[in-house]
This record gives sequence, structure tokens and C-alpha cells, in this order.
Amino acid sequence: MFRLTPLQLVFIFFVIGSVLTFQACSSTSLLAPPAPAAMASTAPAYQPRLSSISIPVSIPLTTIEDKLNQELQGTLYKDDNLEGDNVAVTVVKKGRMTIRAEKDKIYFSVPLQVYAKGRWQWEACKVCPSINKTEDTSFDMVVNTESRFGLSEDYKINTITTGDFEWGNTKPYIQLGPLKIGLARFVEPAMKQQMNLIARQLDKEIQNRLNIRQYVADTWALMQQPVKLDEKLNAWLSVVPQEVRIAPLYAHNGSLQTRLGITSYIQVTTDGKPQTQVNRNLPKLIIDNRMSDDIQIGLTATVPYSHASTLMQAQVADQTYTFDDGKSQVTVKDAAITPHGEQLVLMLDVDGKTKAGLFTKKLVGKVYLRGTPYYDAATASIKLRDVDYDLDTQDMLLNTASWLAKNKFKEMIQGAVNIPVQSQLADIRNLLQHTLNQSGRVHEAVLLRGAVNDLVLDNIYLTPTGIKAVVNARGNLTATVQKL
Repeated sequence: MFRLTPLQLVFIFFVIGSVLTFQACSSTSLLAPPAPAAMASTAPAYQPRLSSISIPVSIPLTTIEDKLNQELQGTLYKDDNLEGDNVAVTVVKKGRMTIRAEKDKIYFSVPLQVYAKGRWQWEACKVCPSINKTEDTSFDMVVNTESRFGLSEDYKINTITTGDFEWGNTKPYIQLGPLKIGLARFVEPAMKQQMNLIARQLDKEIQNRLNIRQYVADTWALMQQPVKLDEKLNAWLSVVPQEVRIAPLYAHNGSLQTRLGITSYIQVTTDGKPQTQVNRNLPKLIIDNRMSDDIQIGLTATVPYSHASTLMQAQVADQTYTFDDGKSQVTVKDAAITPHGEQLVLMLDVDGKTKAGLFTKKLVGKVYLRGTPYYDAATASIKLRDVDYDLDTQDMLLNTASWLAKNKFKEMIQGAVNIPVQSQLADIRNLLQHTLNQSGRVHEAVLLRGAVNDLVLDNIYLTPTGIKAVVNARGNLTATVQKL
């Protein structure tokens, strides 16, 4: 029978004790806290800022002149009844109407040909038969008018026109045999009486031909149609107009100038075509002479949570974080981002350990942290502040791995998370600028030009699908009316 010597027994007990002691110096904790439910904030949906788009509008006087000359042709006025004033007059436009303007007045010069018929009645006595004599003549004259412009709240142009006339190349006369008798001194009083009628007719024609309401209505409706800026980004520009303002008209450098202000909500989104319903009810026109050229456009950059998780994985996955003078370290094997209310939840799959003398404590599993997203203007990226462990994770860490709960690991993760949106915002801004440069036509007669300047943070929103950074782009717009 095999027997162990006392020395051998001591050696065996020493080896077994050493093994047991070694095993007792190393322990592993498994972390499996419940994941916080993924849910977006119940905060109200993003509402872009109200933007007062003030568009300097320049209408060349030549454009108005061409329009009126095209529309006003032939007979402008006809009165063939001799009763009452013994004068019948037919007025025909002859030649081109010319226009000039100064300050808030427009001056028209209209060449006319006038056919006039006059009746003279003479009674030698009460019982004598009356003698009627009718003569007609034609002559040239130039009517010079002065019109003061105004606009009403229903978009009608109000003009108040006064005028006078001067004789053209041909003055009125009658031919009696070899005698040529001038009639200017007889015709002038009658023509002066007719000037008010001619002025009212010119007012009527101007108001009928310059249909400002129709142009504004077309612009109002067209502005509400979303414009696709880019296929790849699925970027859309949308405008929701609220009211229309206009400054009083004035003349400068051969043009009628004013400011058209359309108060609107404007934004550029990258999450598909906005659902819009066109409001065709044109609001009352507001006369306002204190508008500026500045505009504000809400630019939104949406980062899907899947993409944010990929970015975070690139930043923290396979990274080992060391602290406590090298005694503790945690390696992140995987990472993901999900929303929870107004905060982001960071899931980290970790493998860590810490040493205390001969003892080594290991940690394997998942930890969950929460942080509040914010936009960092210096880096044009979304970062996190106030990062801390989720309550379930913290409770489990305090019970199994308090060393991780007490070190600076969460601060290291907070500093590492960085979701850049600069390139996306720059792409949207460039697309918007390109649109203004190339296709900024809101009407076949109205061409827009503008510039997008500063980008200013508005807010961060967590949607069910991603992180939405909202930035206001500031700039200006100009408009030219090329034809009426």
C-alpha cells in the first residue's frame, strides 16, 4: 500500500492551498442591467423661426412703358354727342407714350391725335331763325400727366392723375375757301374740360393693366411648393408664407423701387419631402416702410441613430481606457446610441479589470450612460454634456464593480463622443446658395438673387429616427421684375 510521507503531505496541502488562494484573488462580475427603453422626446415638434423676408424690388420704367404702349392702342376716348356742350371729341393715341419718374410721382407724355367737331348756333333775334354751323377738324396734341402712386390693402394700384396738354405739329383750323382760320382759342377751353376725363381714363387703364394682386397671388402660391435641392441628401426647401408687406413706391435711377416683405417660415430638411397644403387665401396687404433685407432660413441636419452609433463605434470601440495610475482599465468592445426622452443613451459593451493587492476584479457586460446632446459651434458637431450612468447600471455597479462607478470613465466617454454635422450643414447651405444662383425664379417675371451668410444654432431635437440639429442661416435676397 502506497503511503505518503509527512513531507509529501505538507507539499500537497501547500499546492492545493496555493491554487485555492490564487482562485480566491481573482473574481469576475457579469453586468446585465436592463436597457433603457428607446423613445424620442414628447416635446413639441420643431417650429422654425418666423422670418421677415424683405425683397428689394426694382421695376424698370421702360418695363412699364413697354407694357402700357403694348396695351394702350387705338382710340382712348370717344364722345360723338354734340348735345350739351356742342363739342364731339375722339382721341386716338398717336406714337409712343414716354414715362419718367421722380420720387413718388410718375410723369406720362402721351402723343394724341384729336378729331373734334364743333357746332355753332346763332340767333339774330328771338323770332329769327337760328343758324347752325358744324365744322370738324383734326389736330395733334401731347398730353402731359402727373400721377401719384399708392397701393390699397386689396393689392390695387391707386393713381391720382392730373394733367395738361400742349399743341403738336398740327393745330386745329378750318378752311373756308382761301381762308385758313385757326380754332385753337375755341378748342382749348373744351379740351381743358376734357382733361379730367382723359386723366380718369388713364388712371383706369393703369389700374387695369398693372395687376399687382395677380403677381403676388401667383408668388404666394408658388412659394408654398417644396423645392427639391438634392437627390442624394433628399434635401427640400419649404416656405410657409404668413403675411405680405410692401413699402411705398419711389423712383430712383430709372426704376420704380419698393420692398416686398413676405413673412414666412423657411426651412431646409433632409428627411424627405415636407407634407404641405397650399393656402391660396392672400392676406391683406400691409404698407410698411421699415423693412430690412435680412432673411433667416432654418437648416436642419438629421443624423440617424444608426449612423450616430457607427460614428461612436469608430471613436470608442476597441479603445482601452486606463485610470487609477494604471491599476484599472476598461476596454470598449461595442457601442450604440438610442434616444430616451430629451437625452441620448450610450450602450457600451465592456471588458474591464482592476487590481487591489493580490486581488484582481474583472468586469464583463454592458453599461448604459445618459447624456444631454448639444451643438458645439466651434466644431460644428453634436456633443454630450452631463453624462452619467443610467440608474439601473449605477445600482449594479455599486453592488458588483464600485471601482468603475467611482472613476473617471464616464468623463472619458463624454469627451470622446463627437458627432460631426459640419459637412452636412455645409452641403445644405451650398445647395441653398446654388438654388438662389441658378433657379431662384418664383414667377416667370420675377427673378431672385441672394446670399446665405452666417449659420447660427437654434436647437437640438431628438426624433424617433435620428438627432436633428437646427441651425438658422442668415442672408439676404433681391428681386428684379423683368416683365409685367
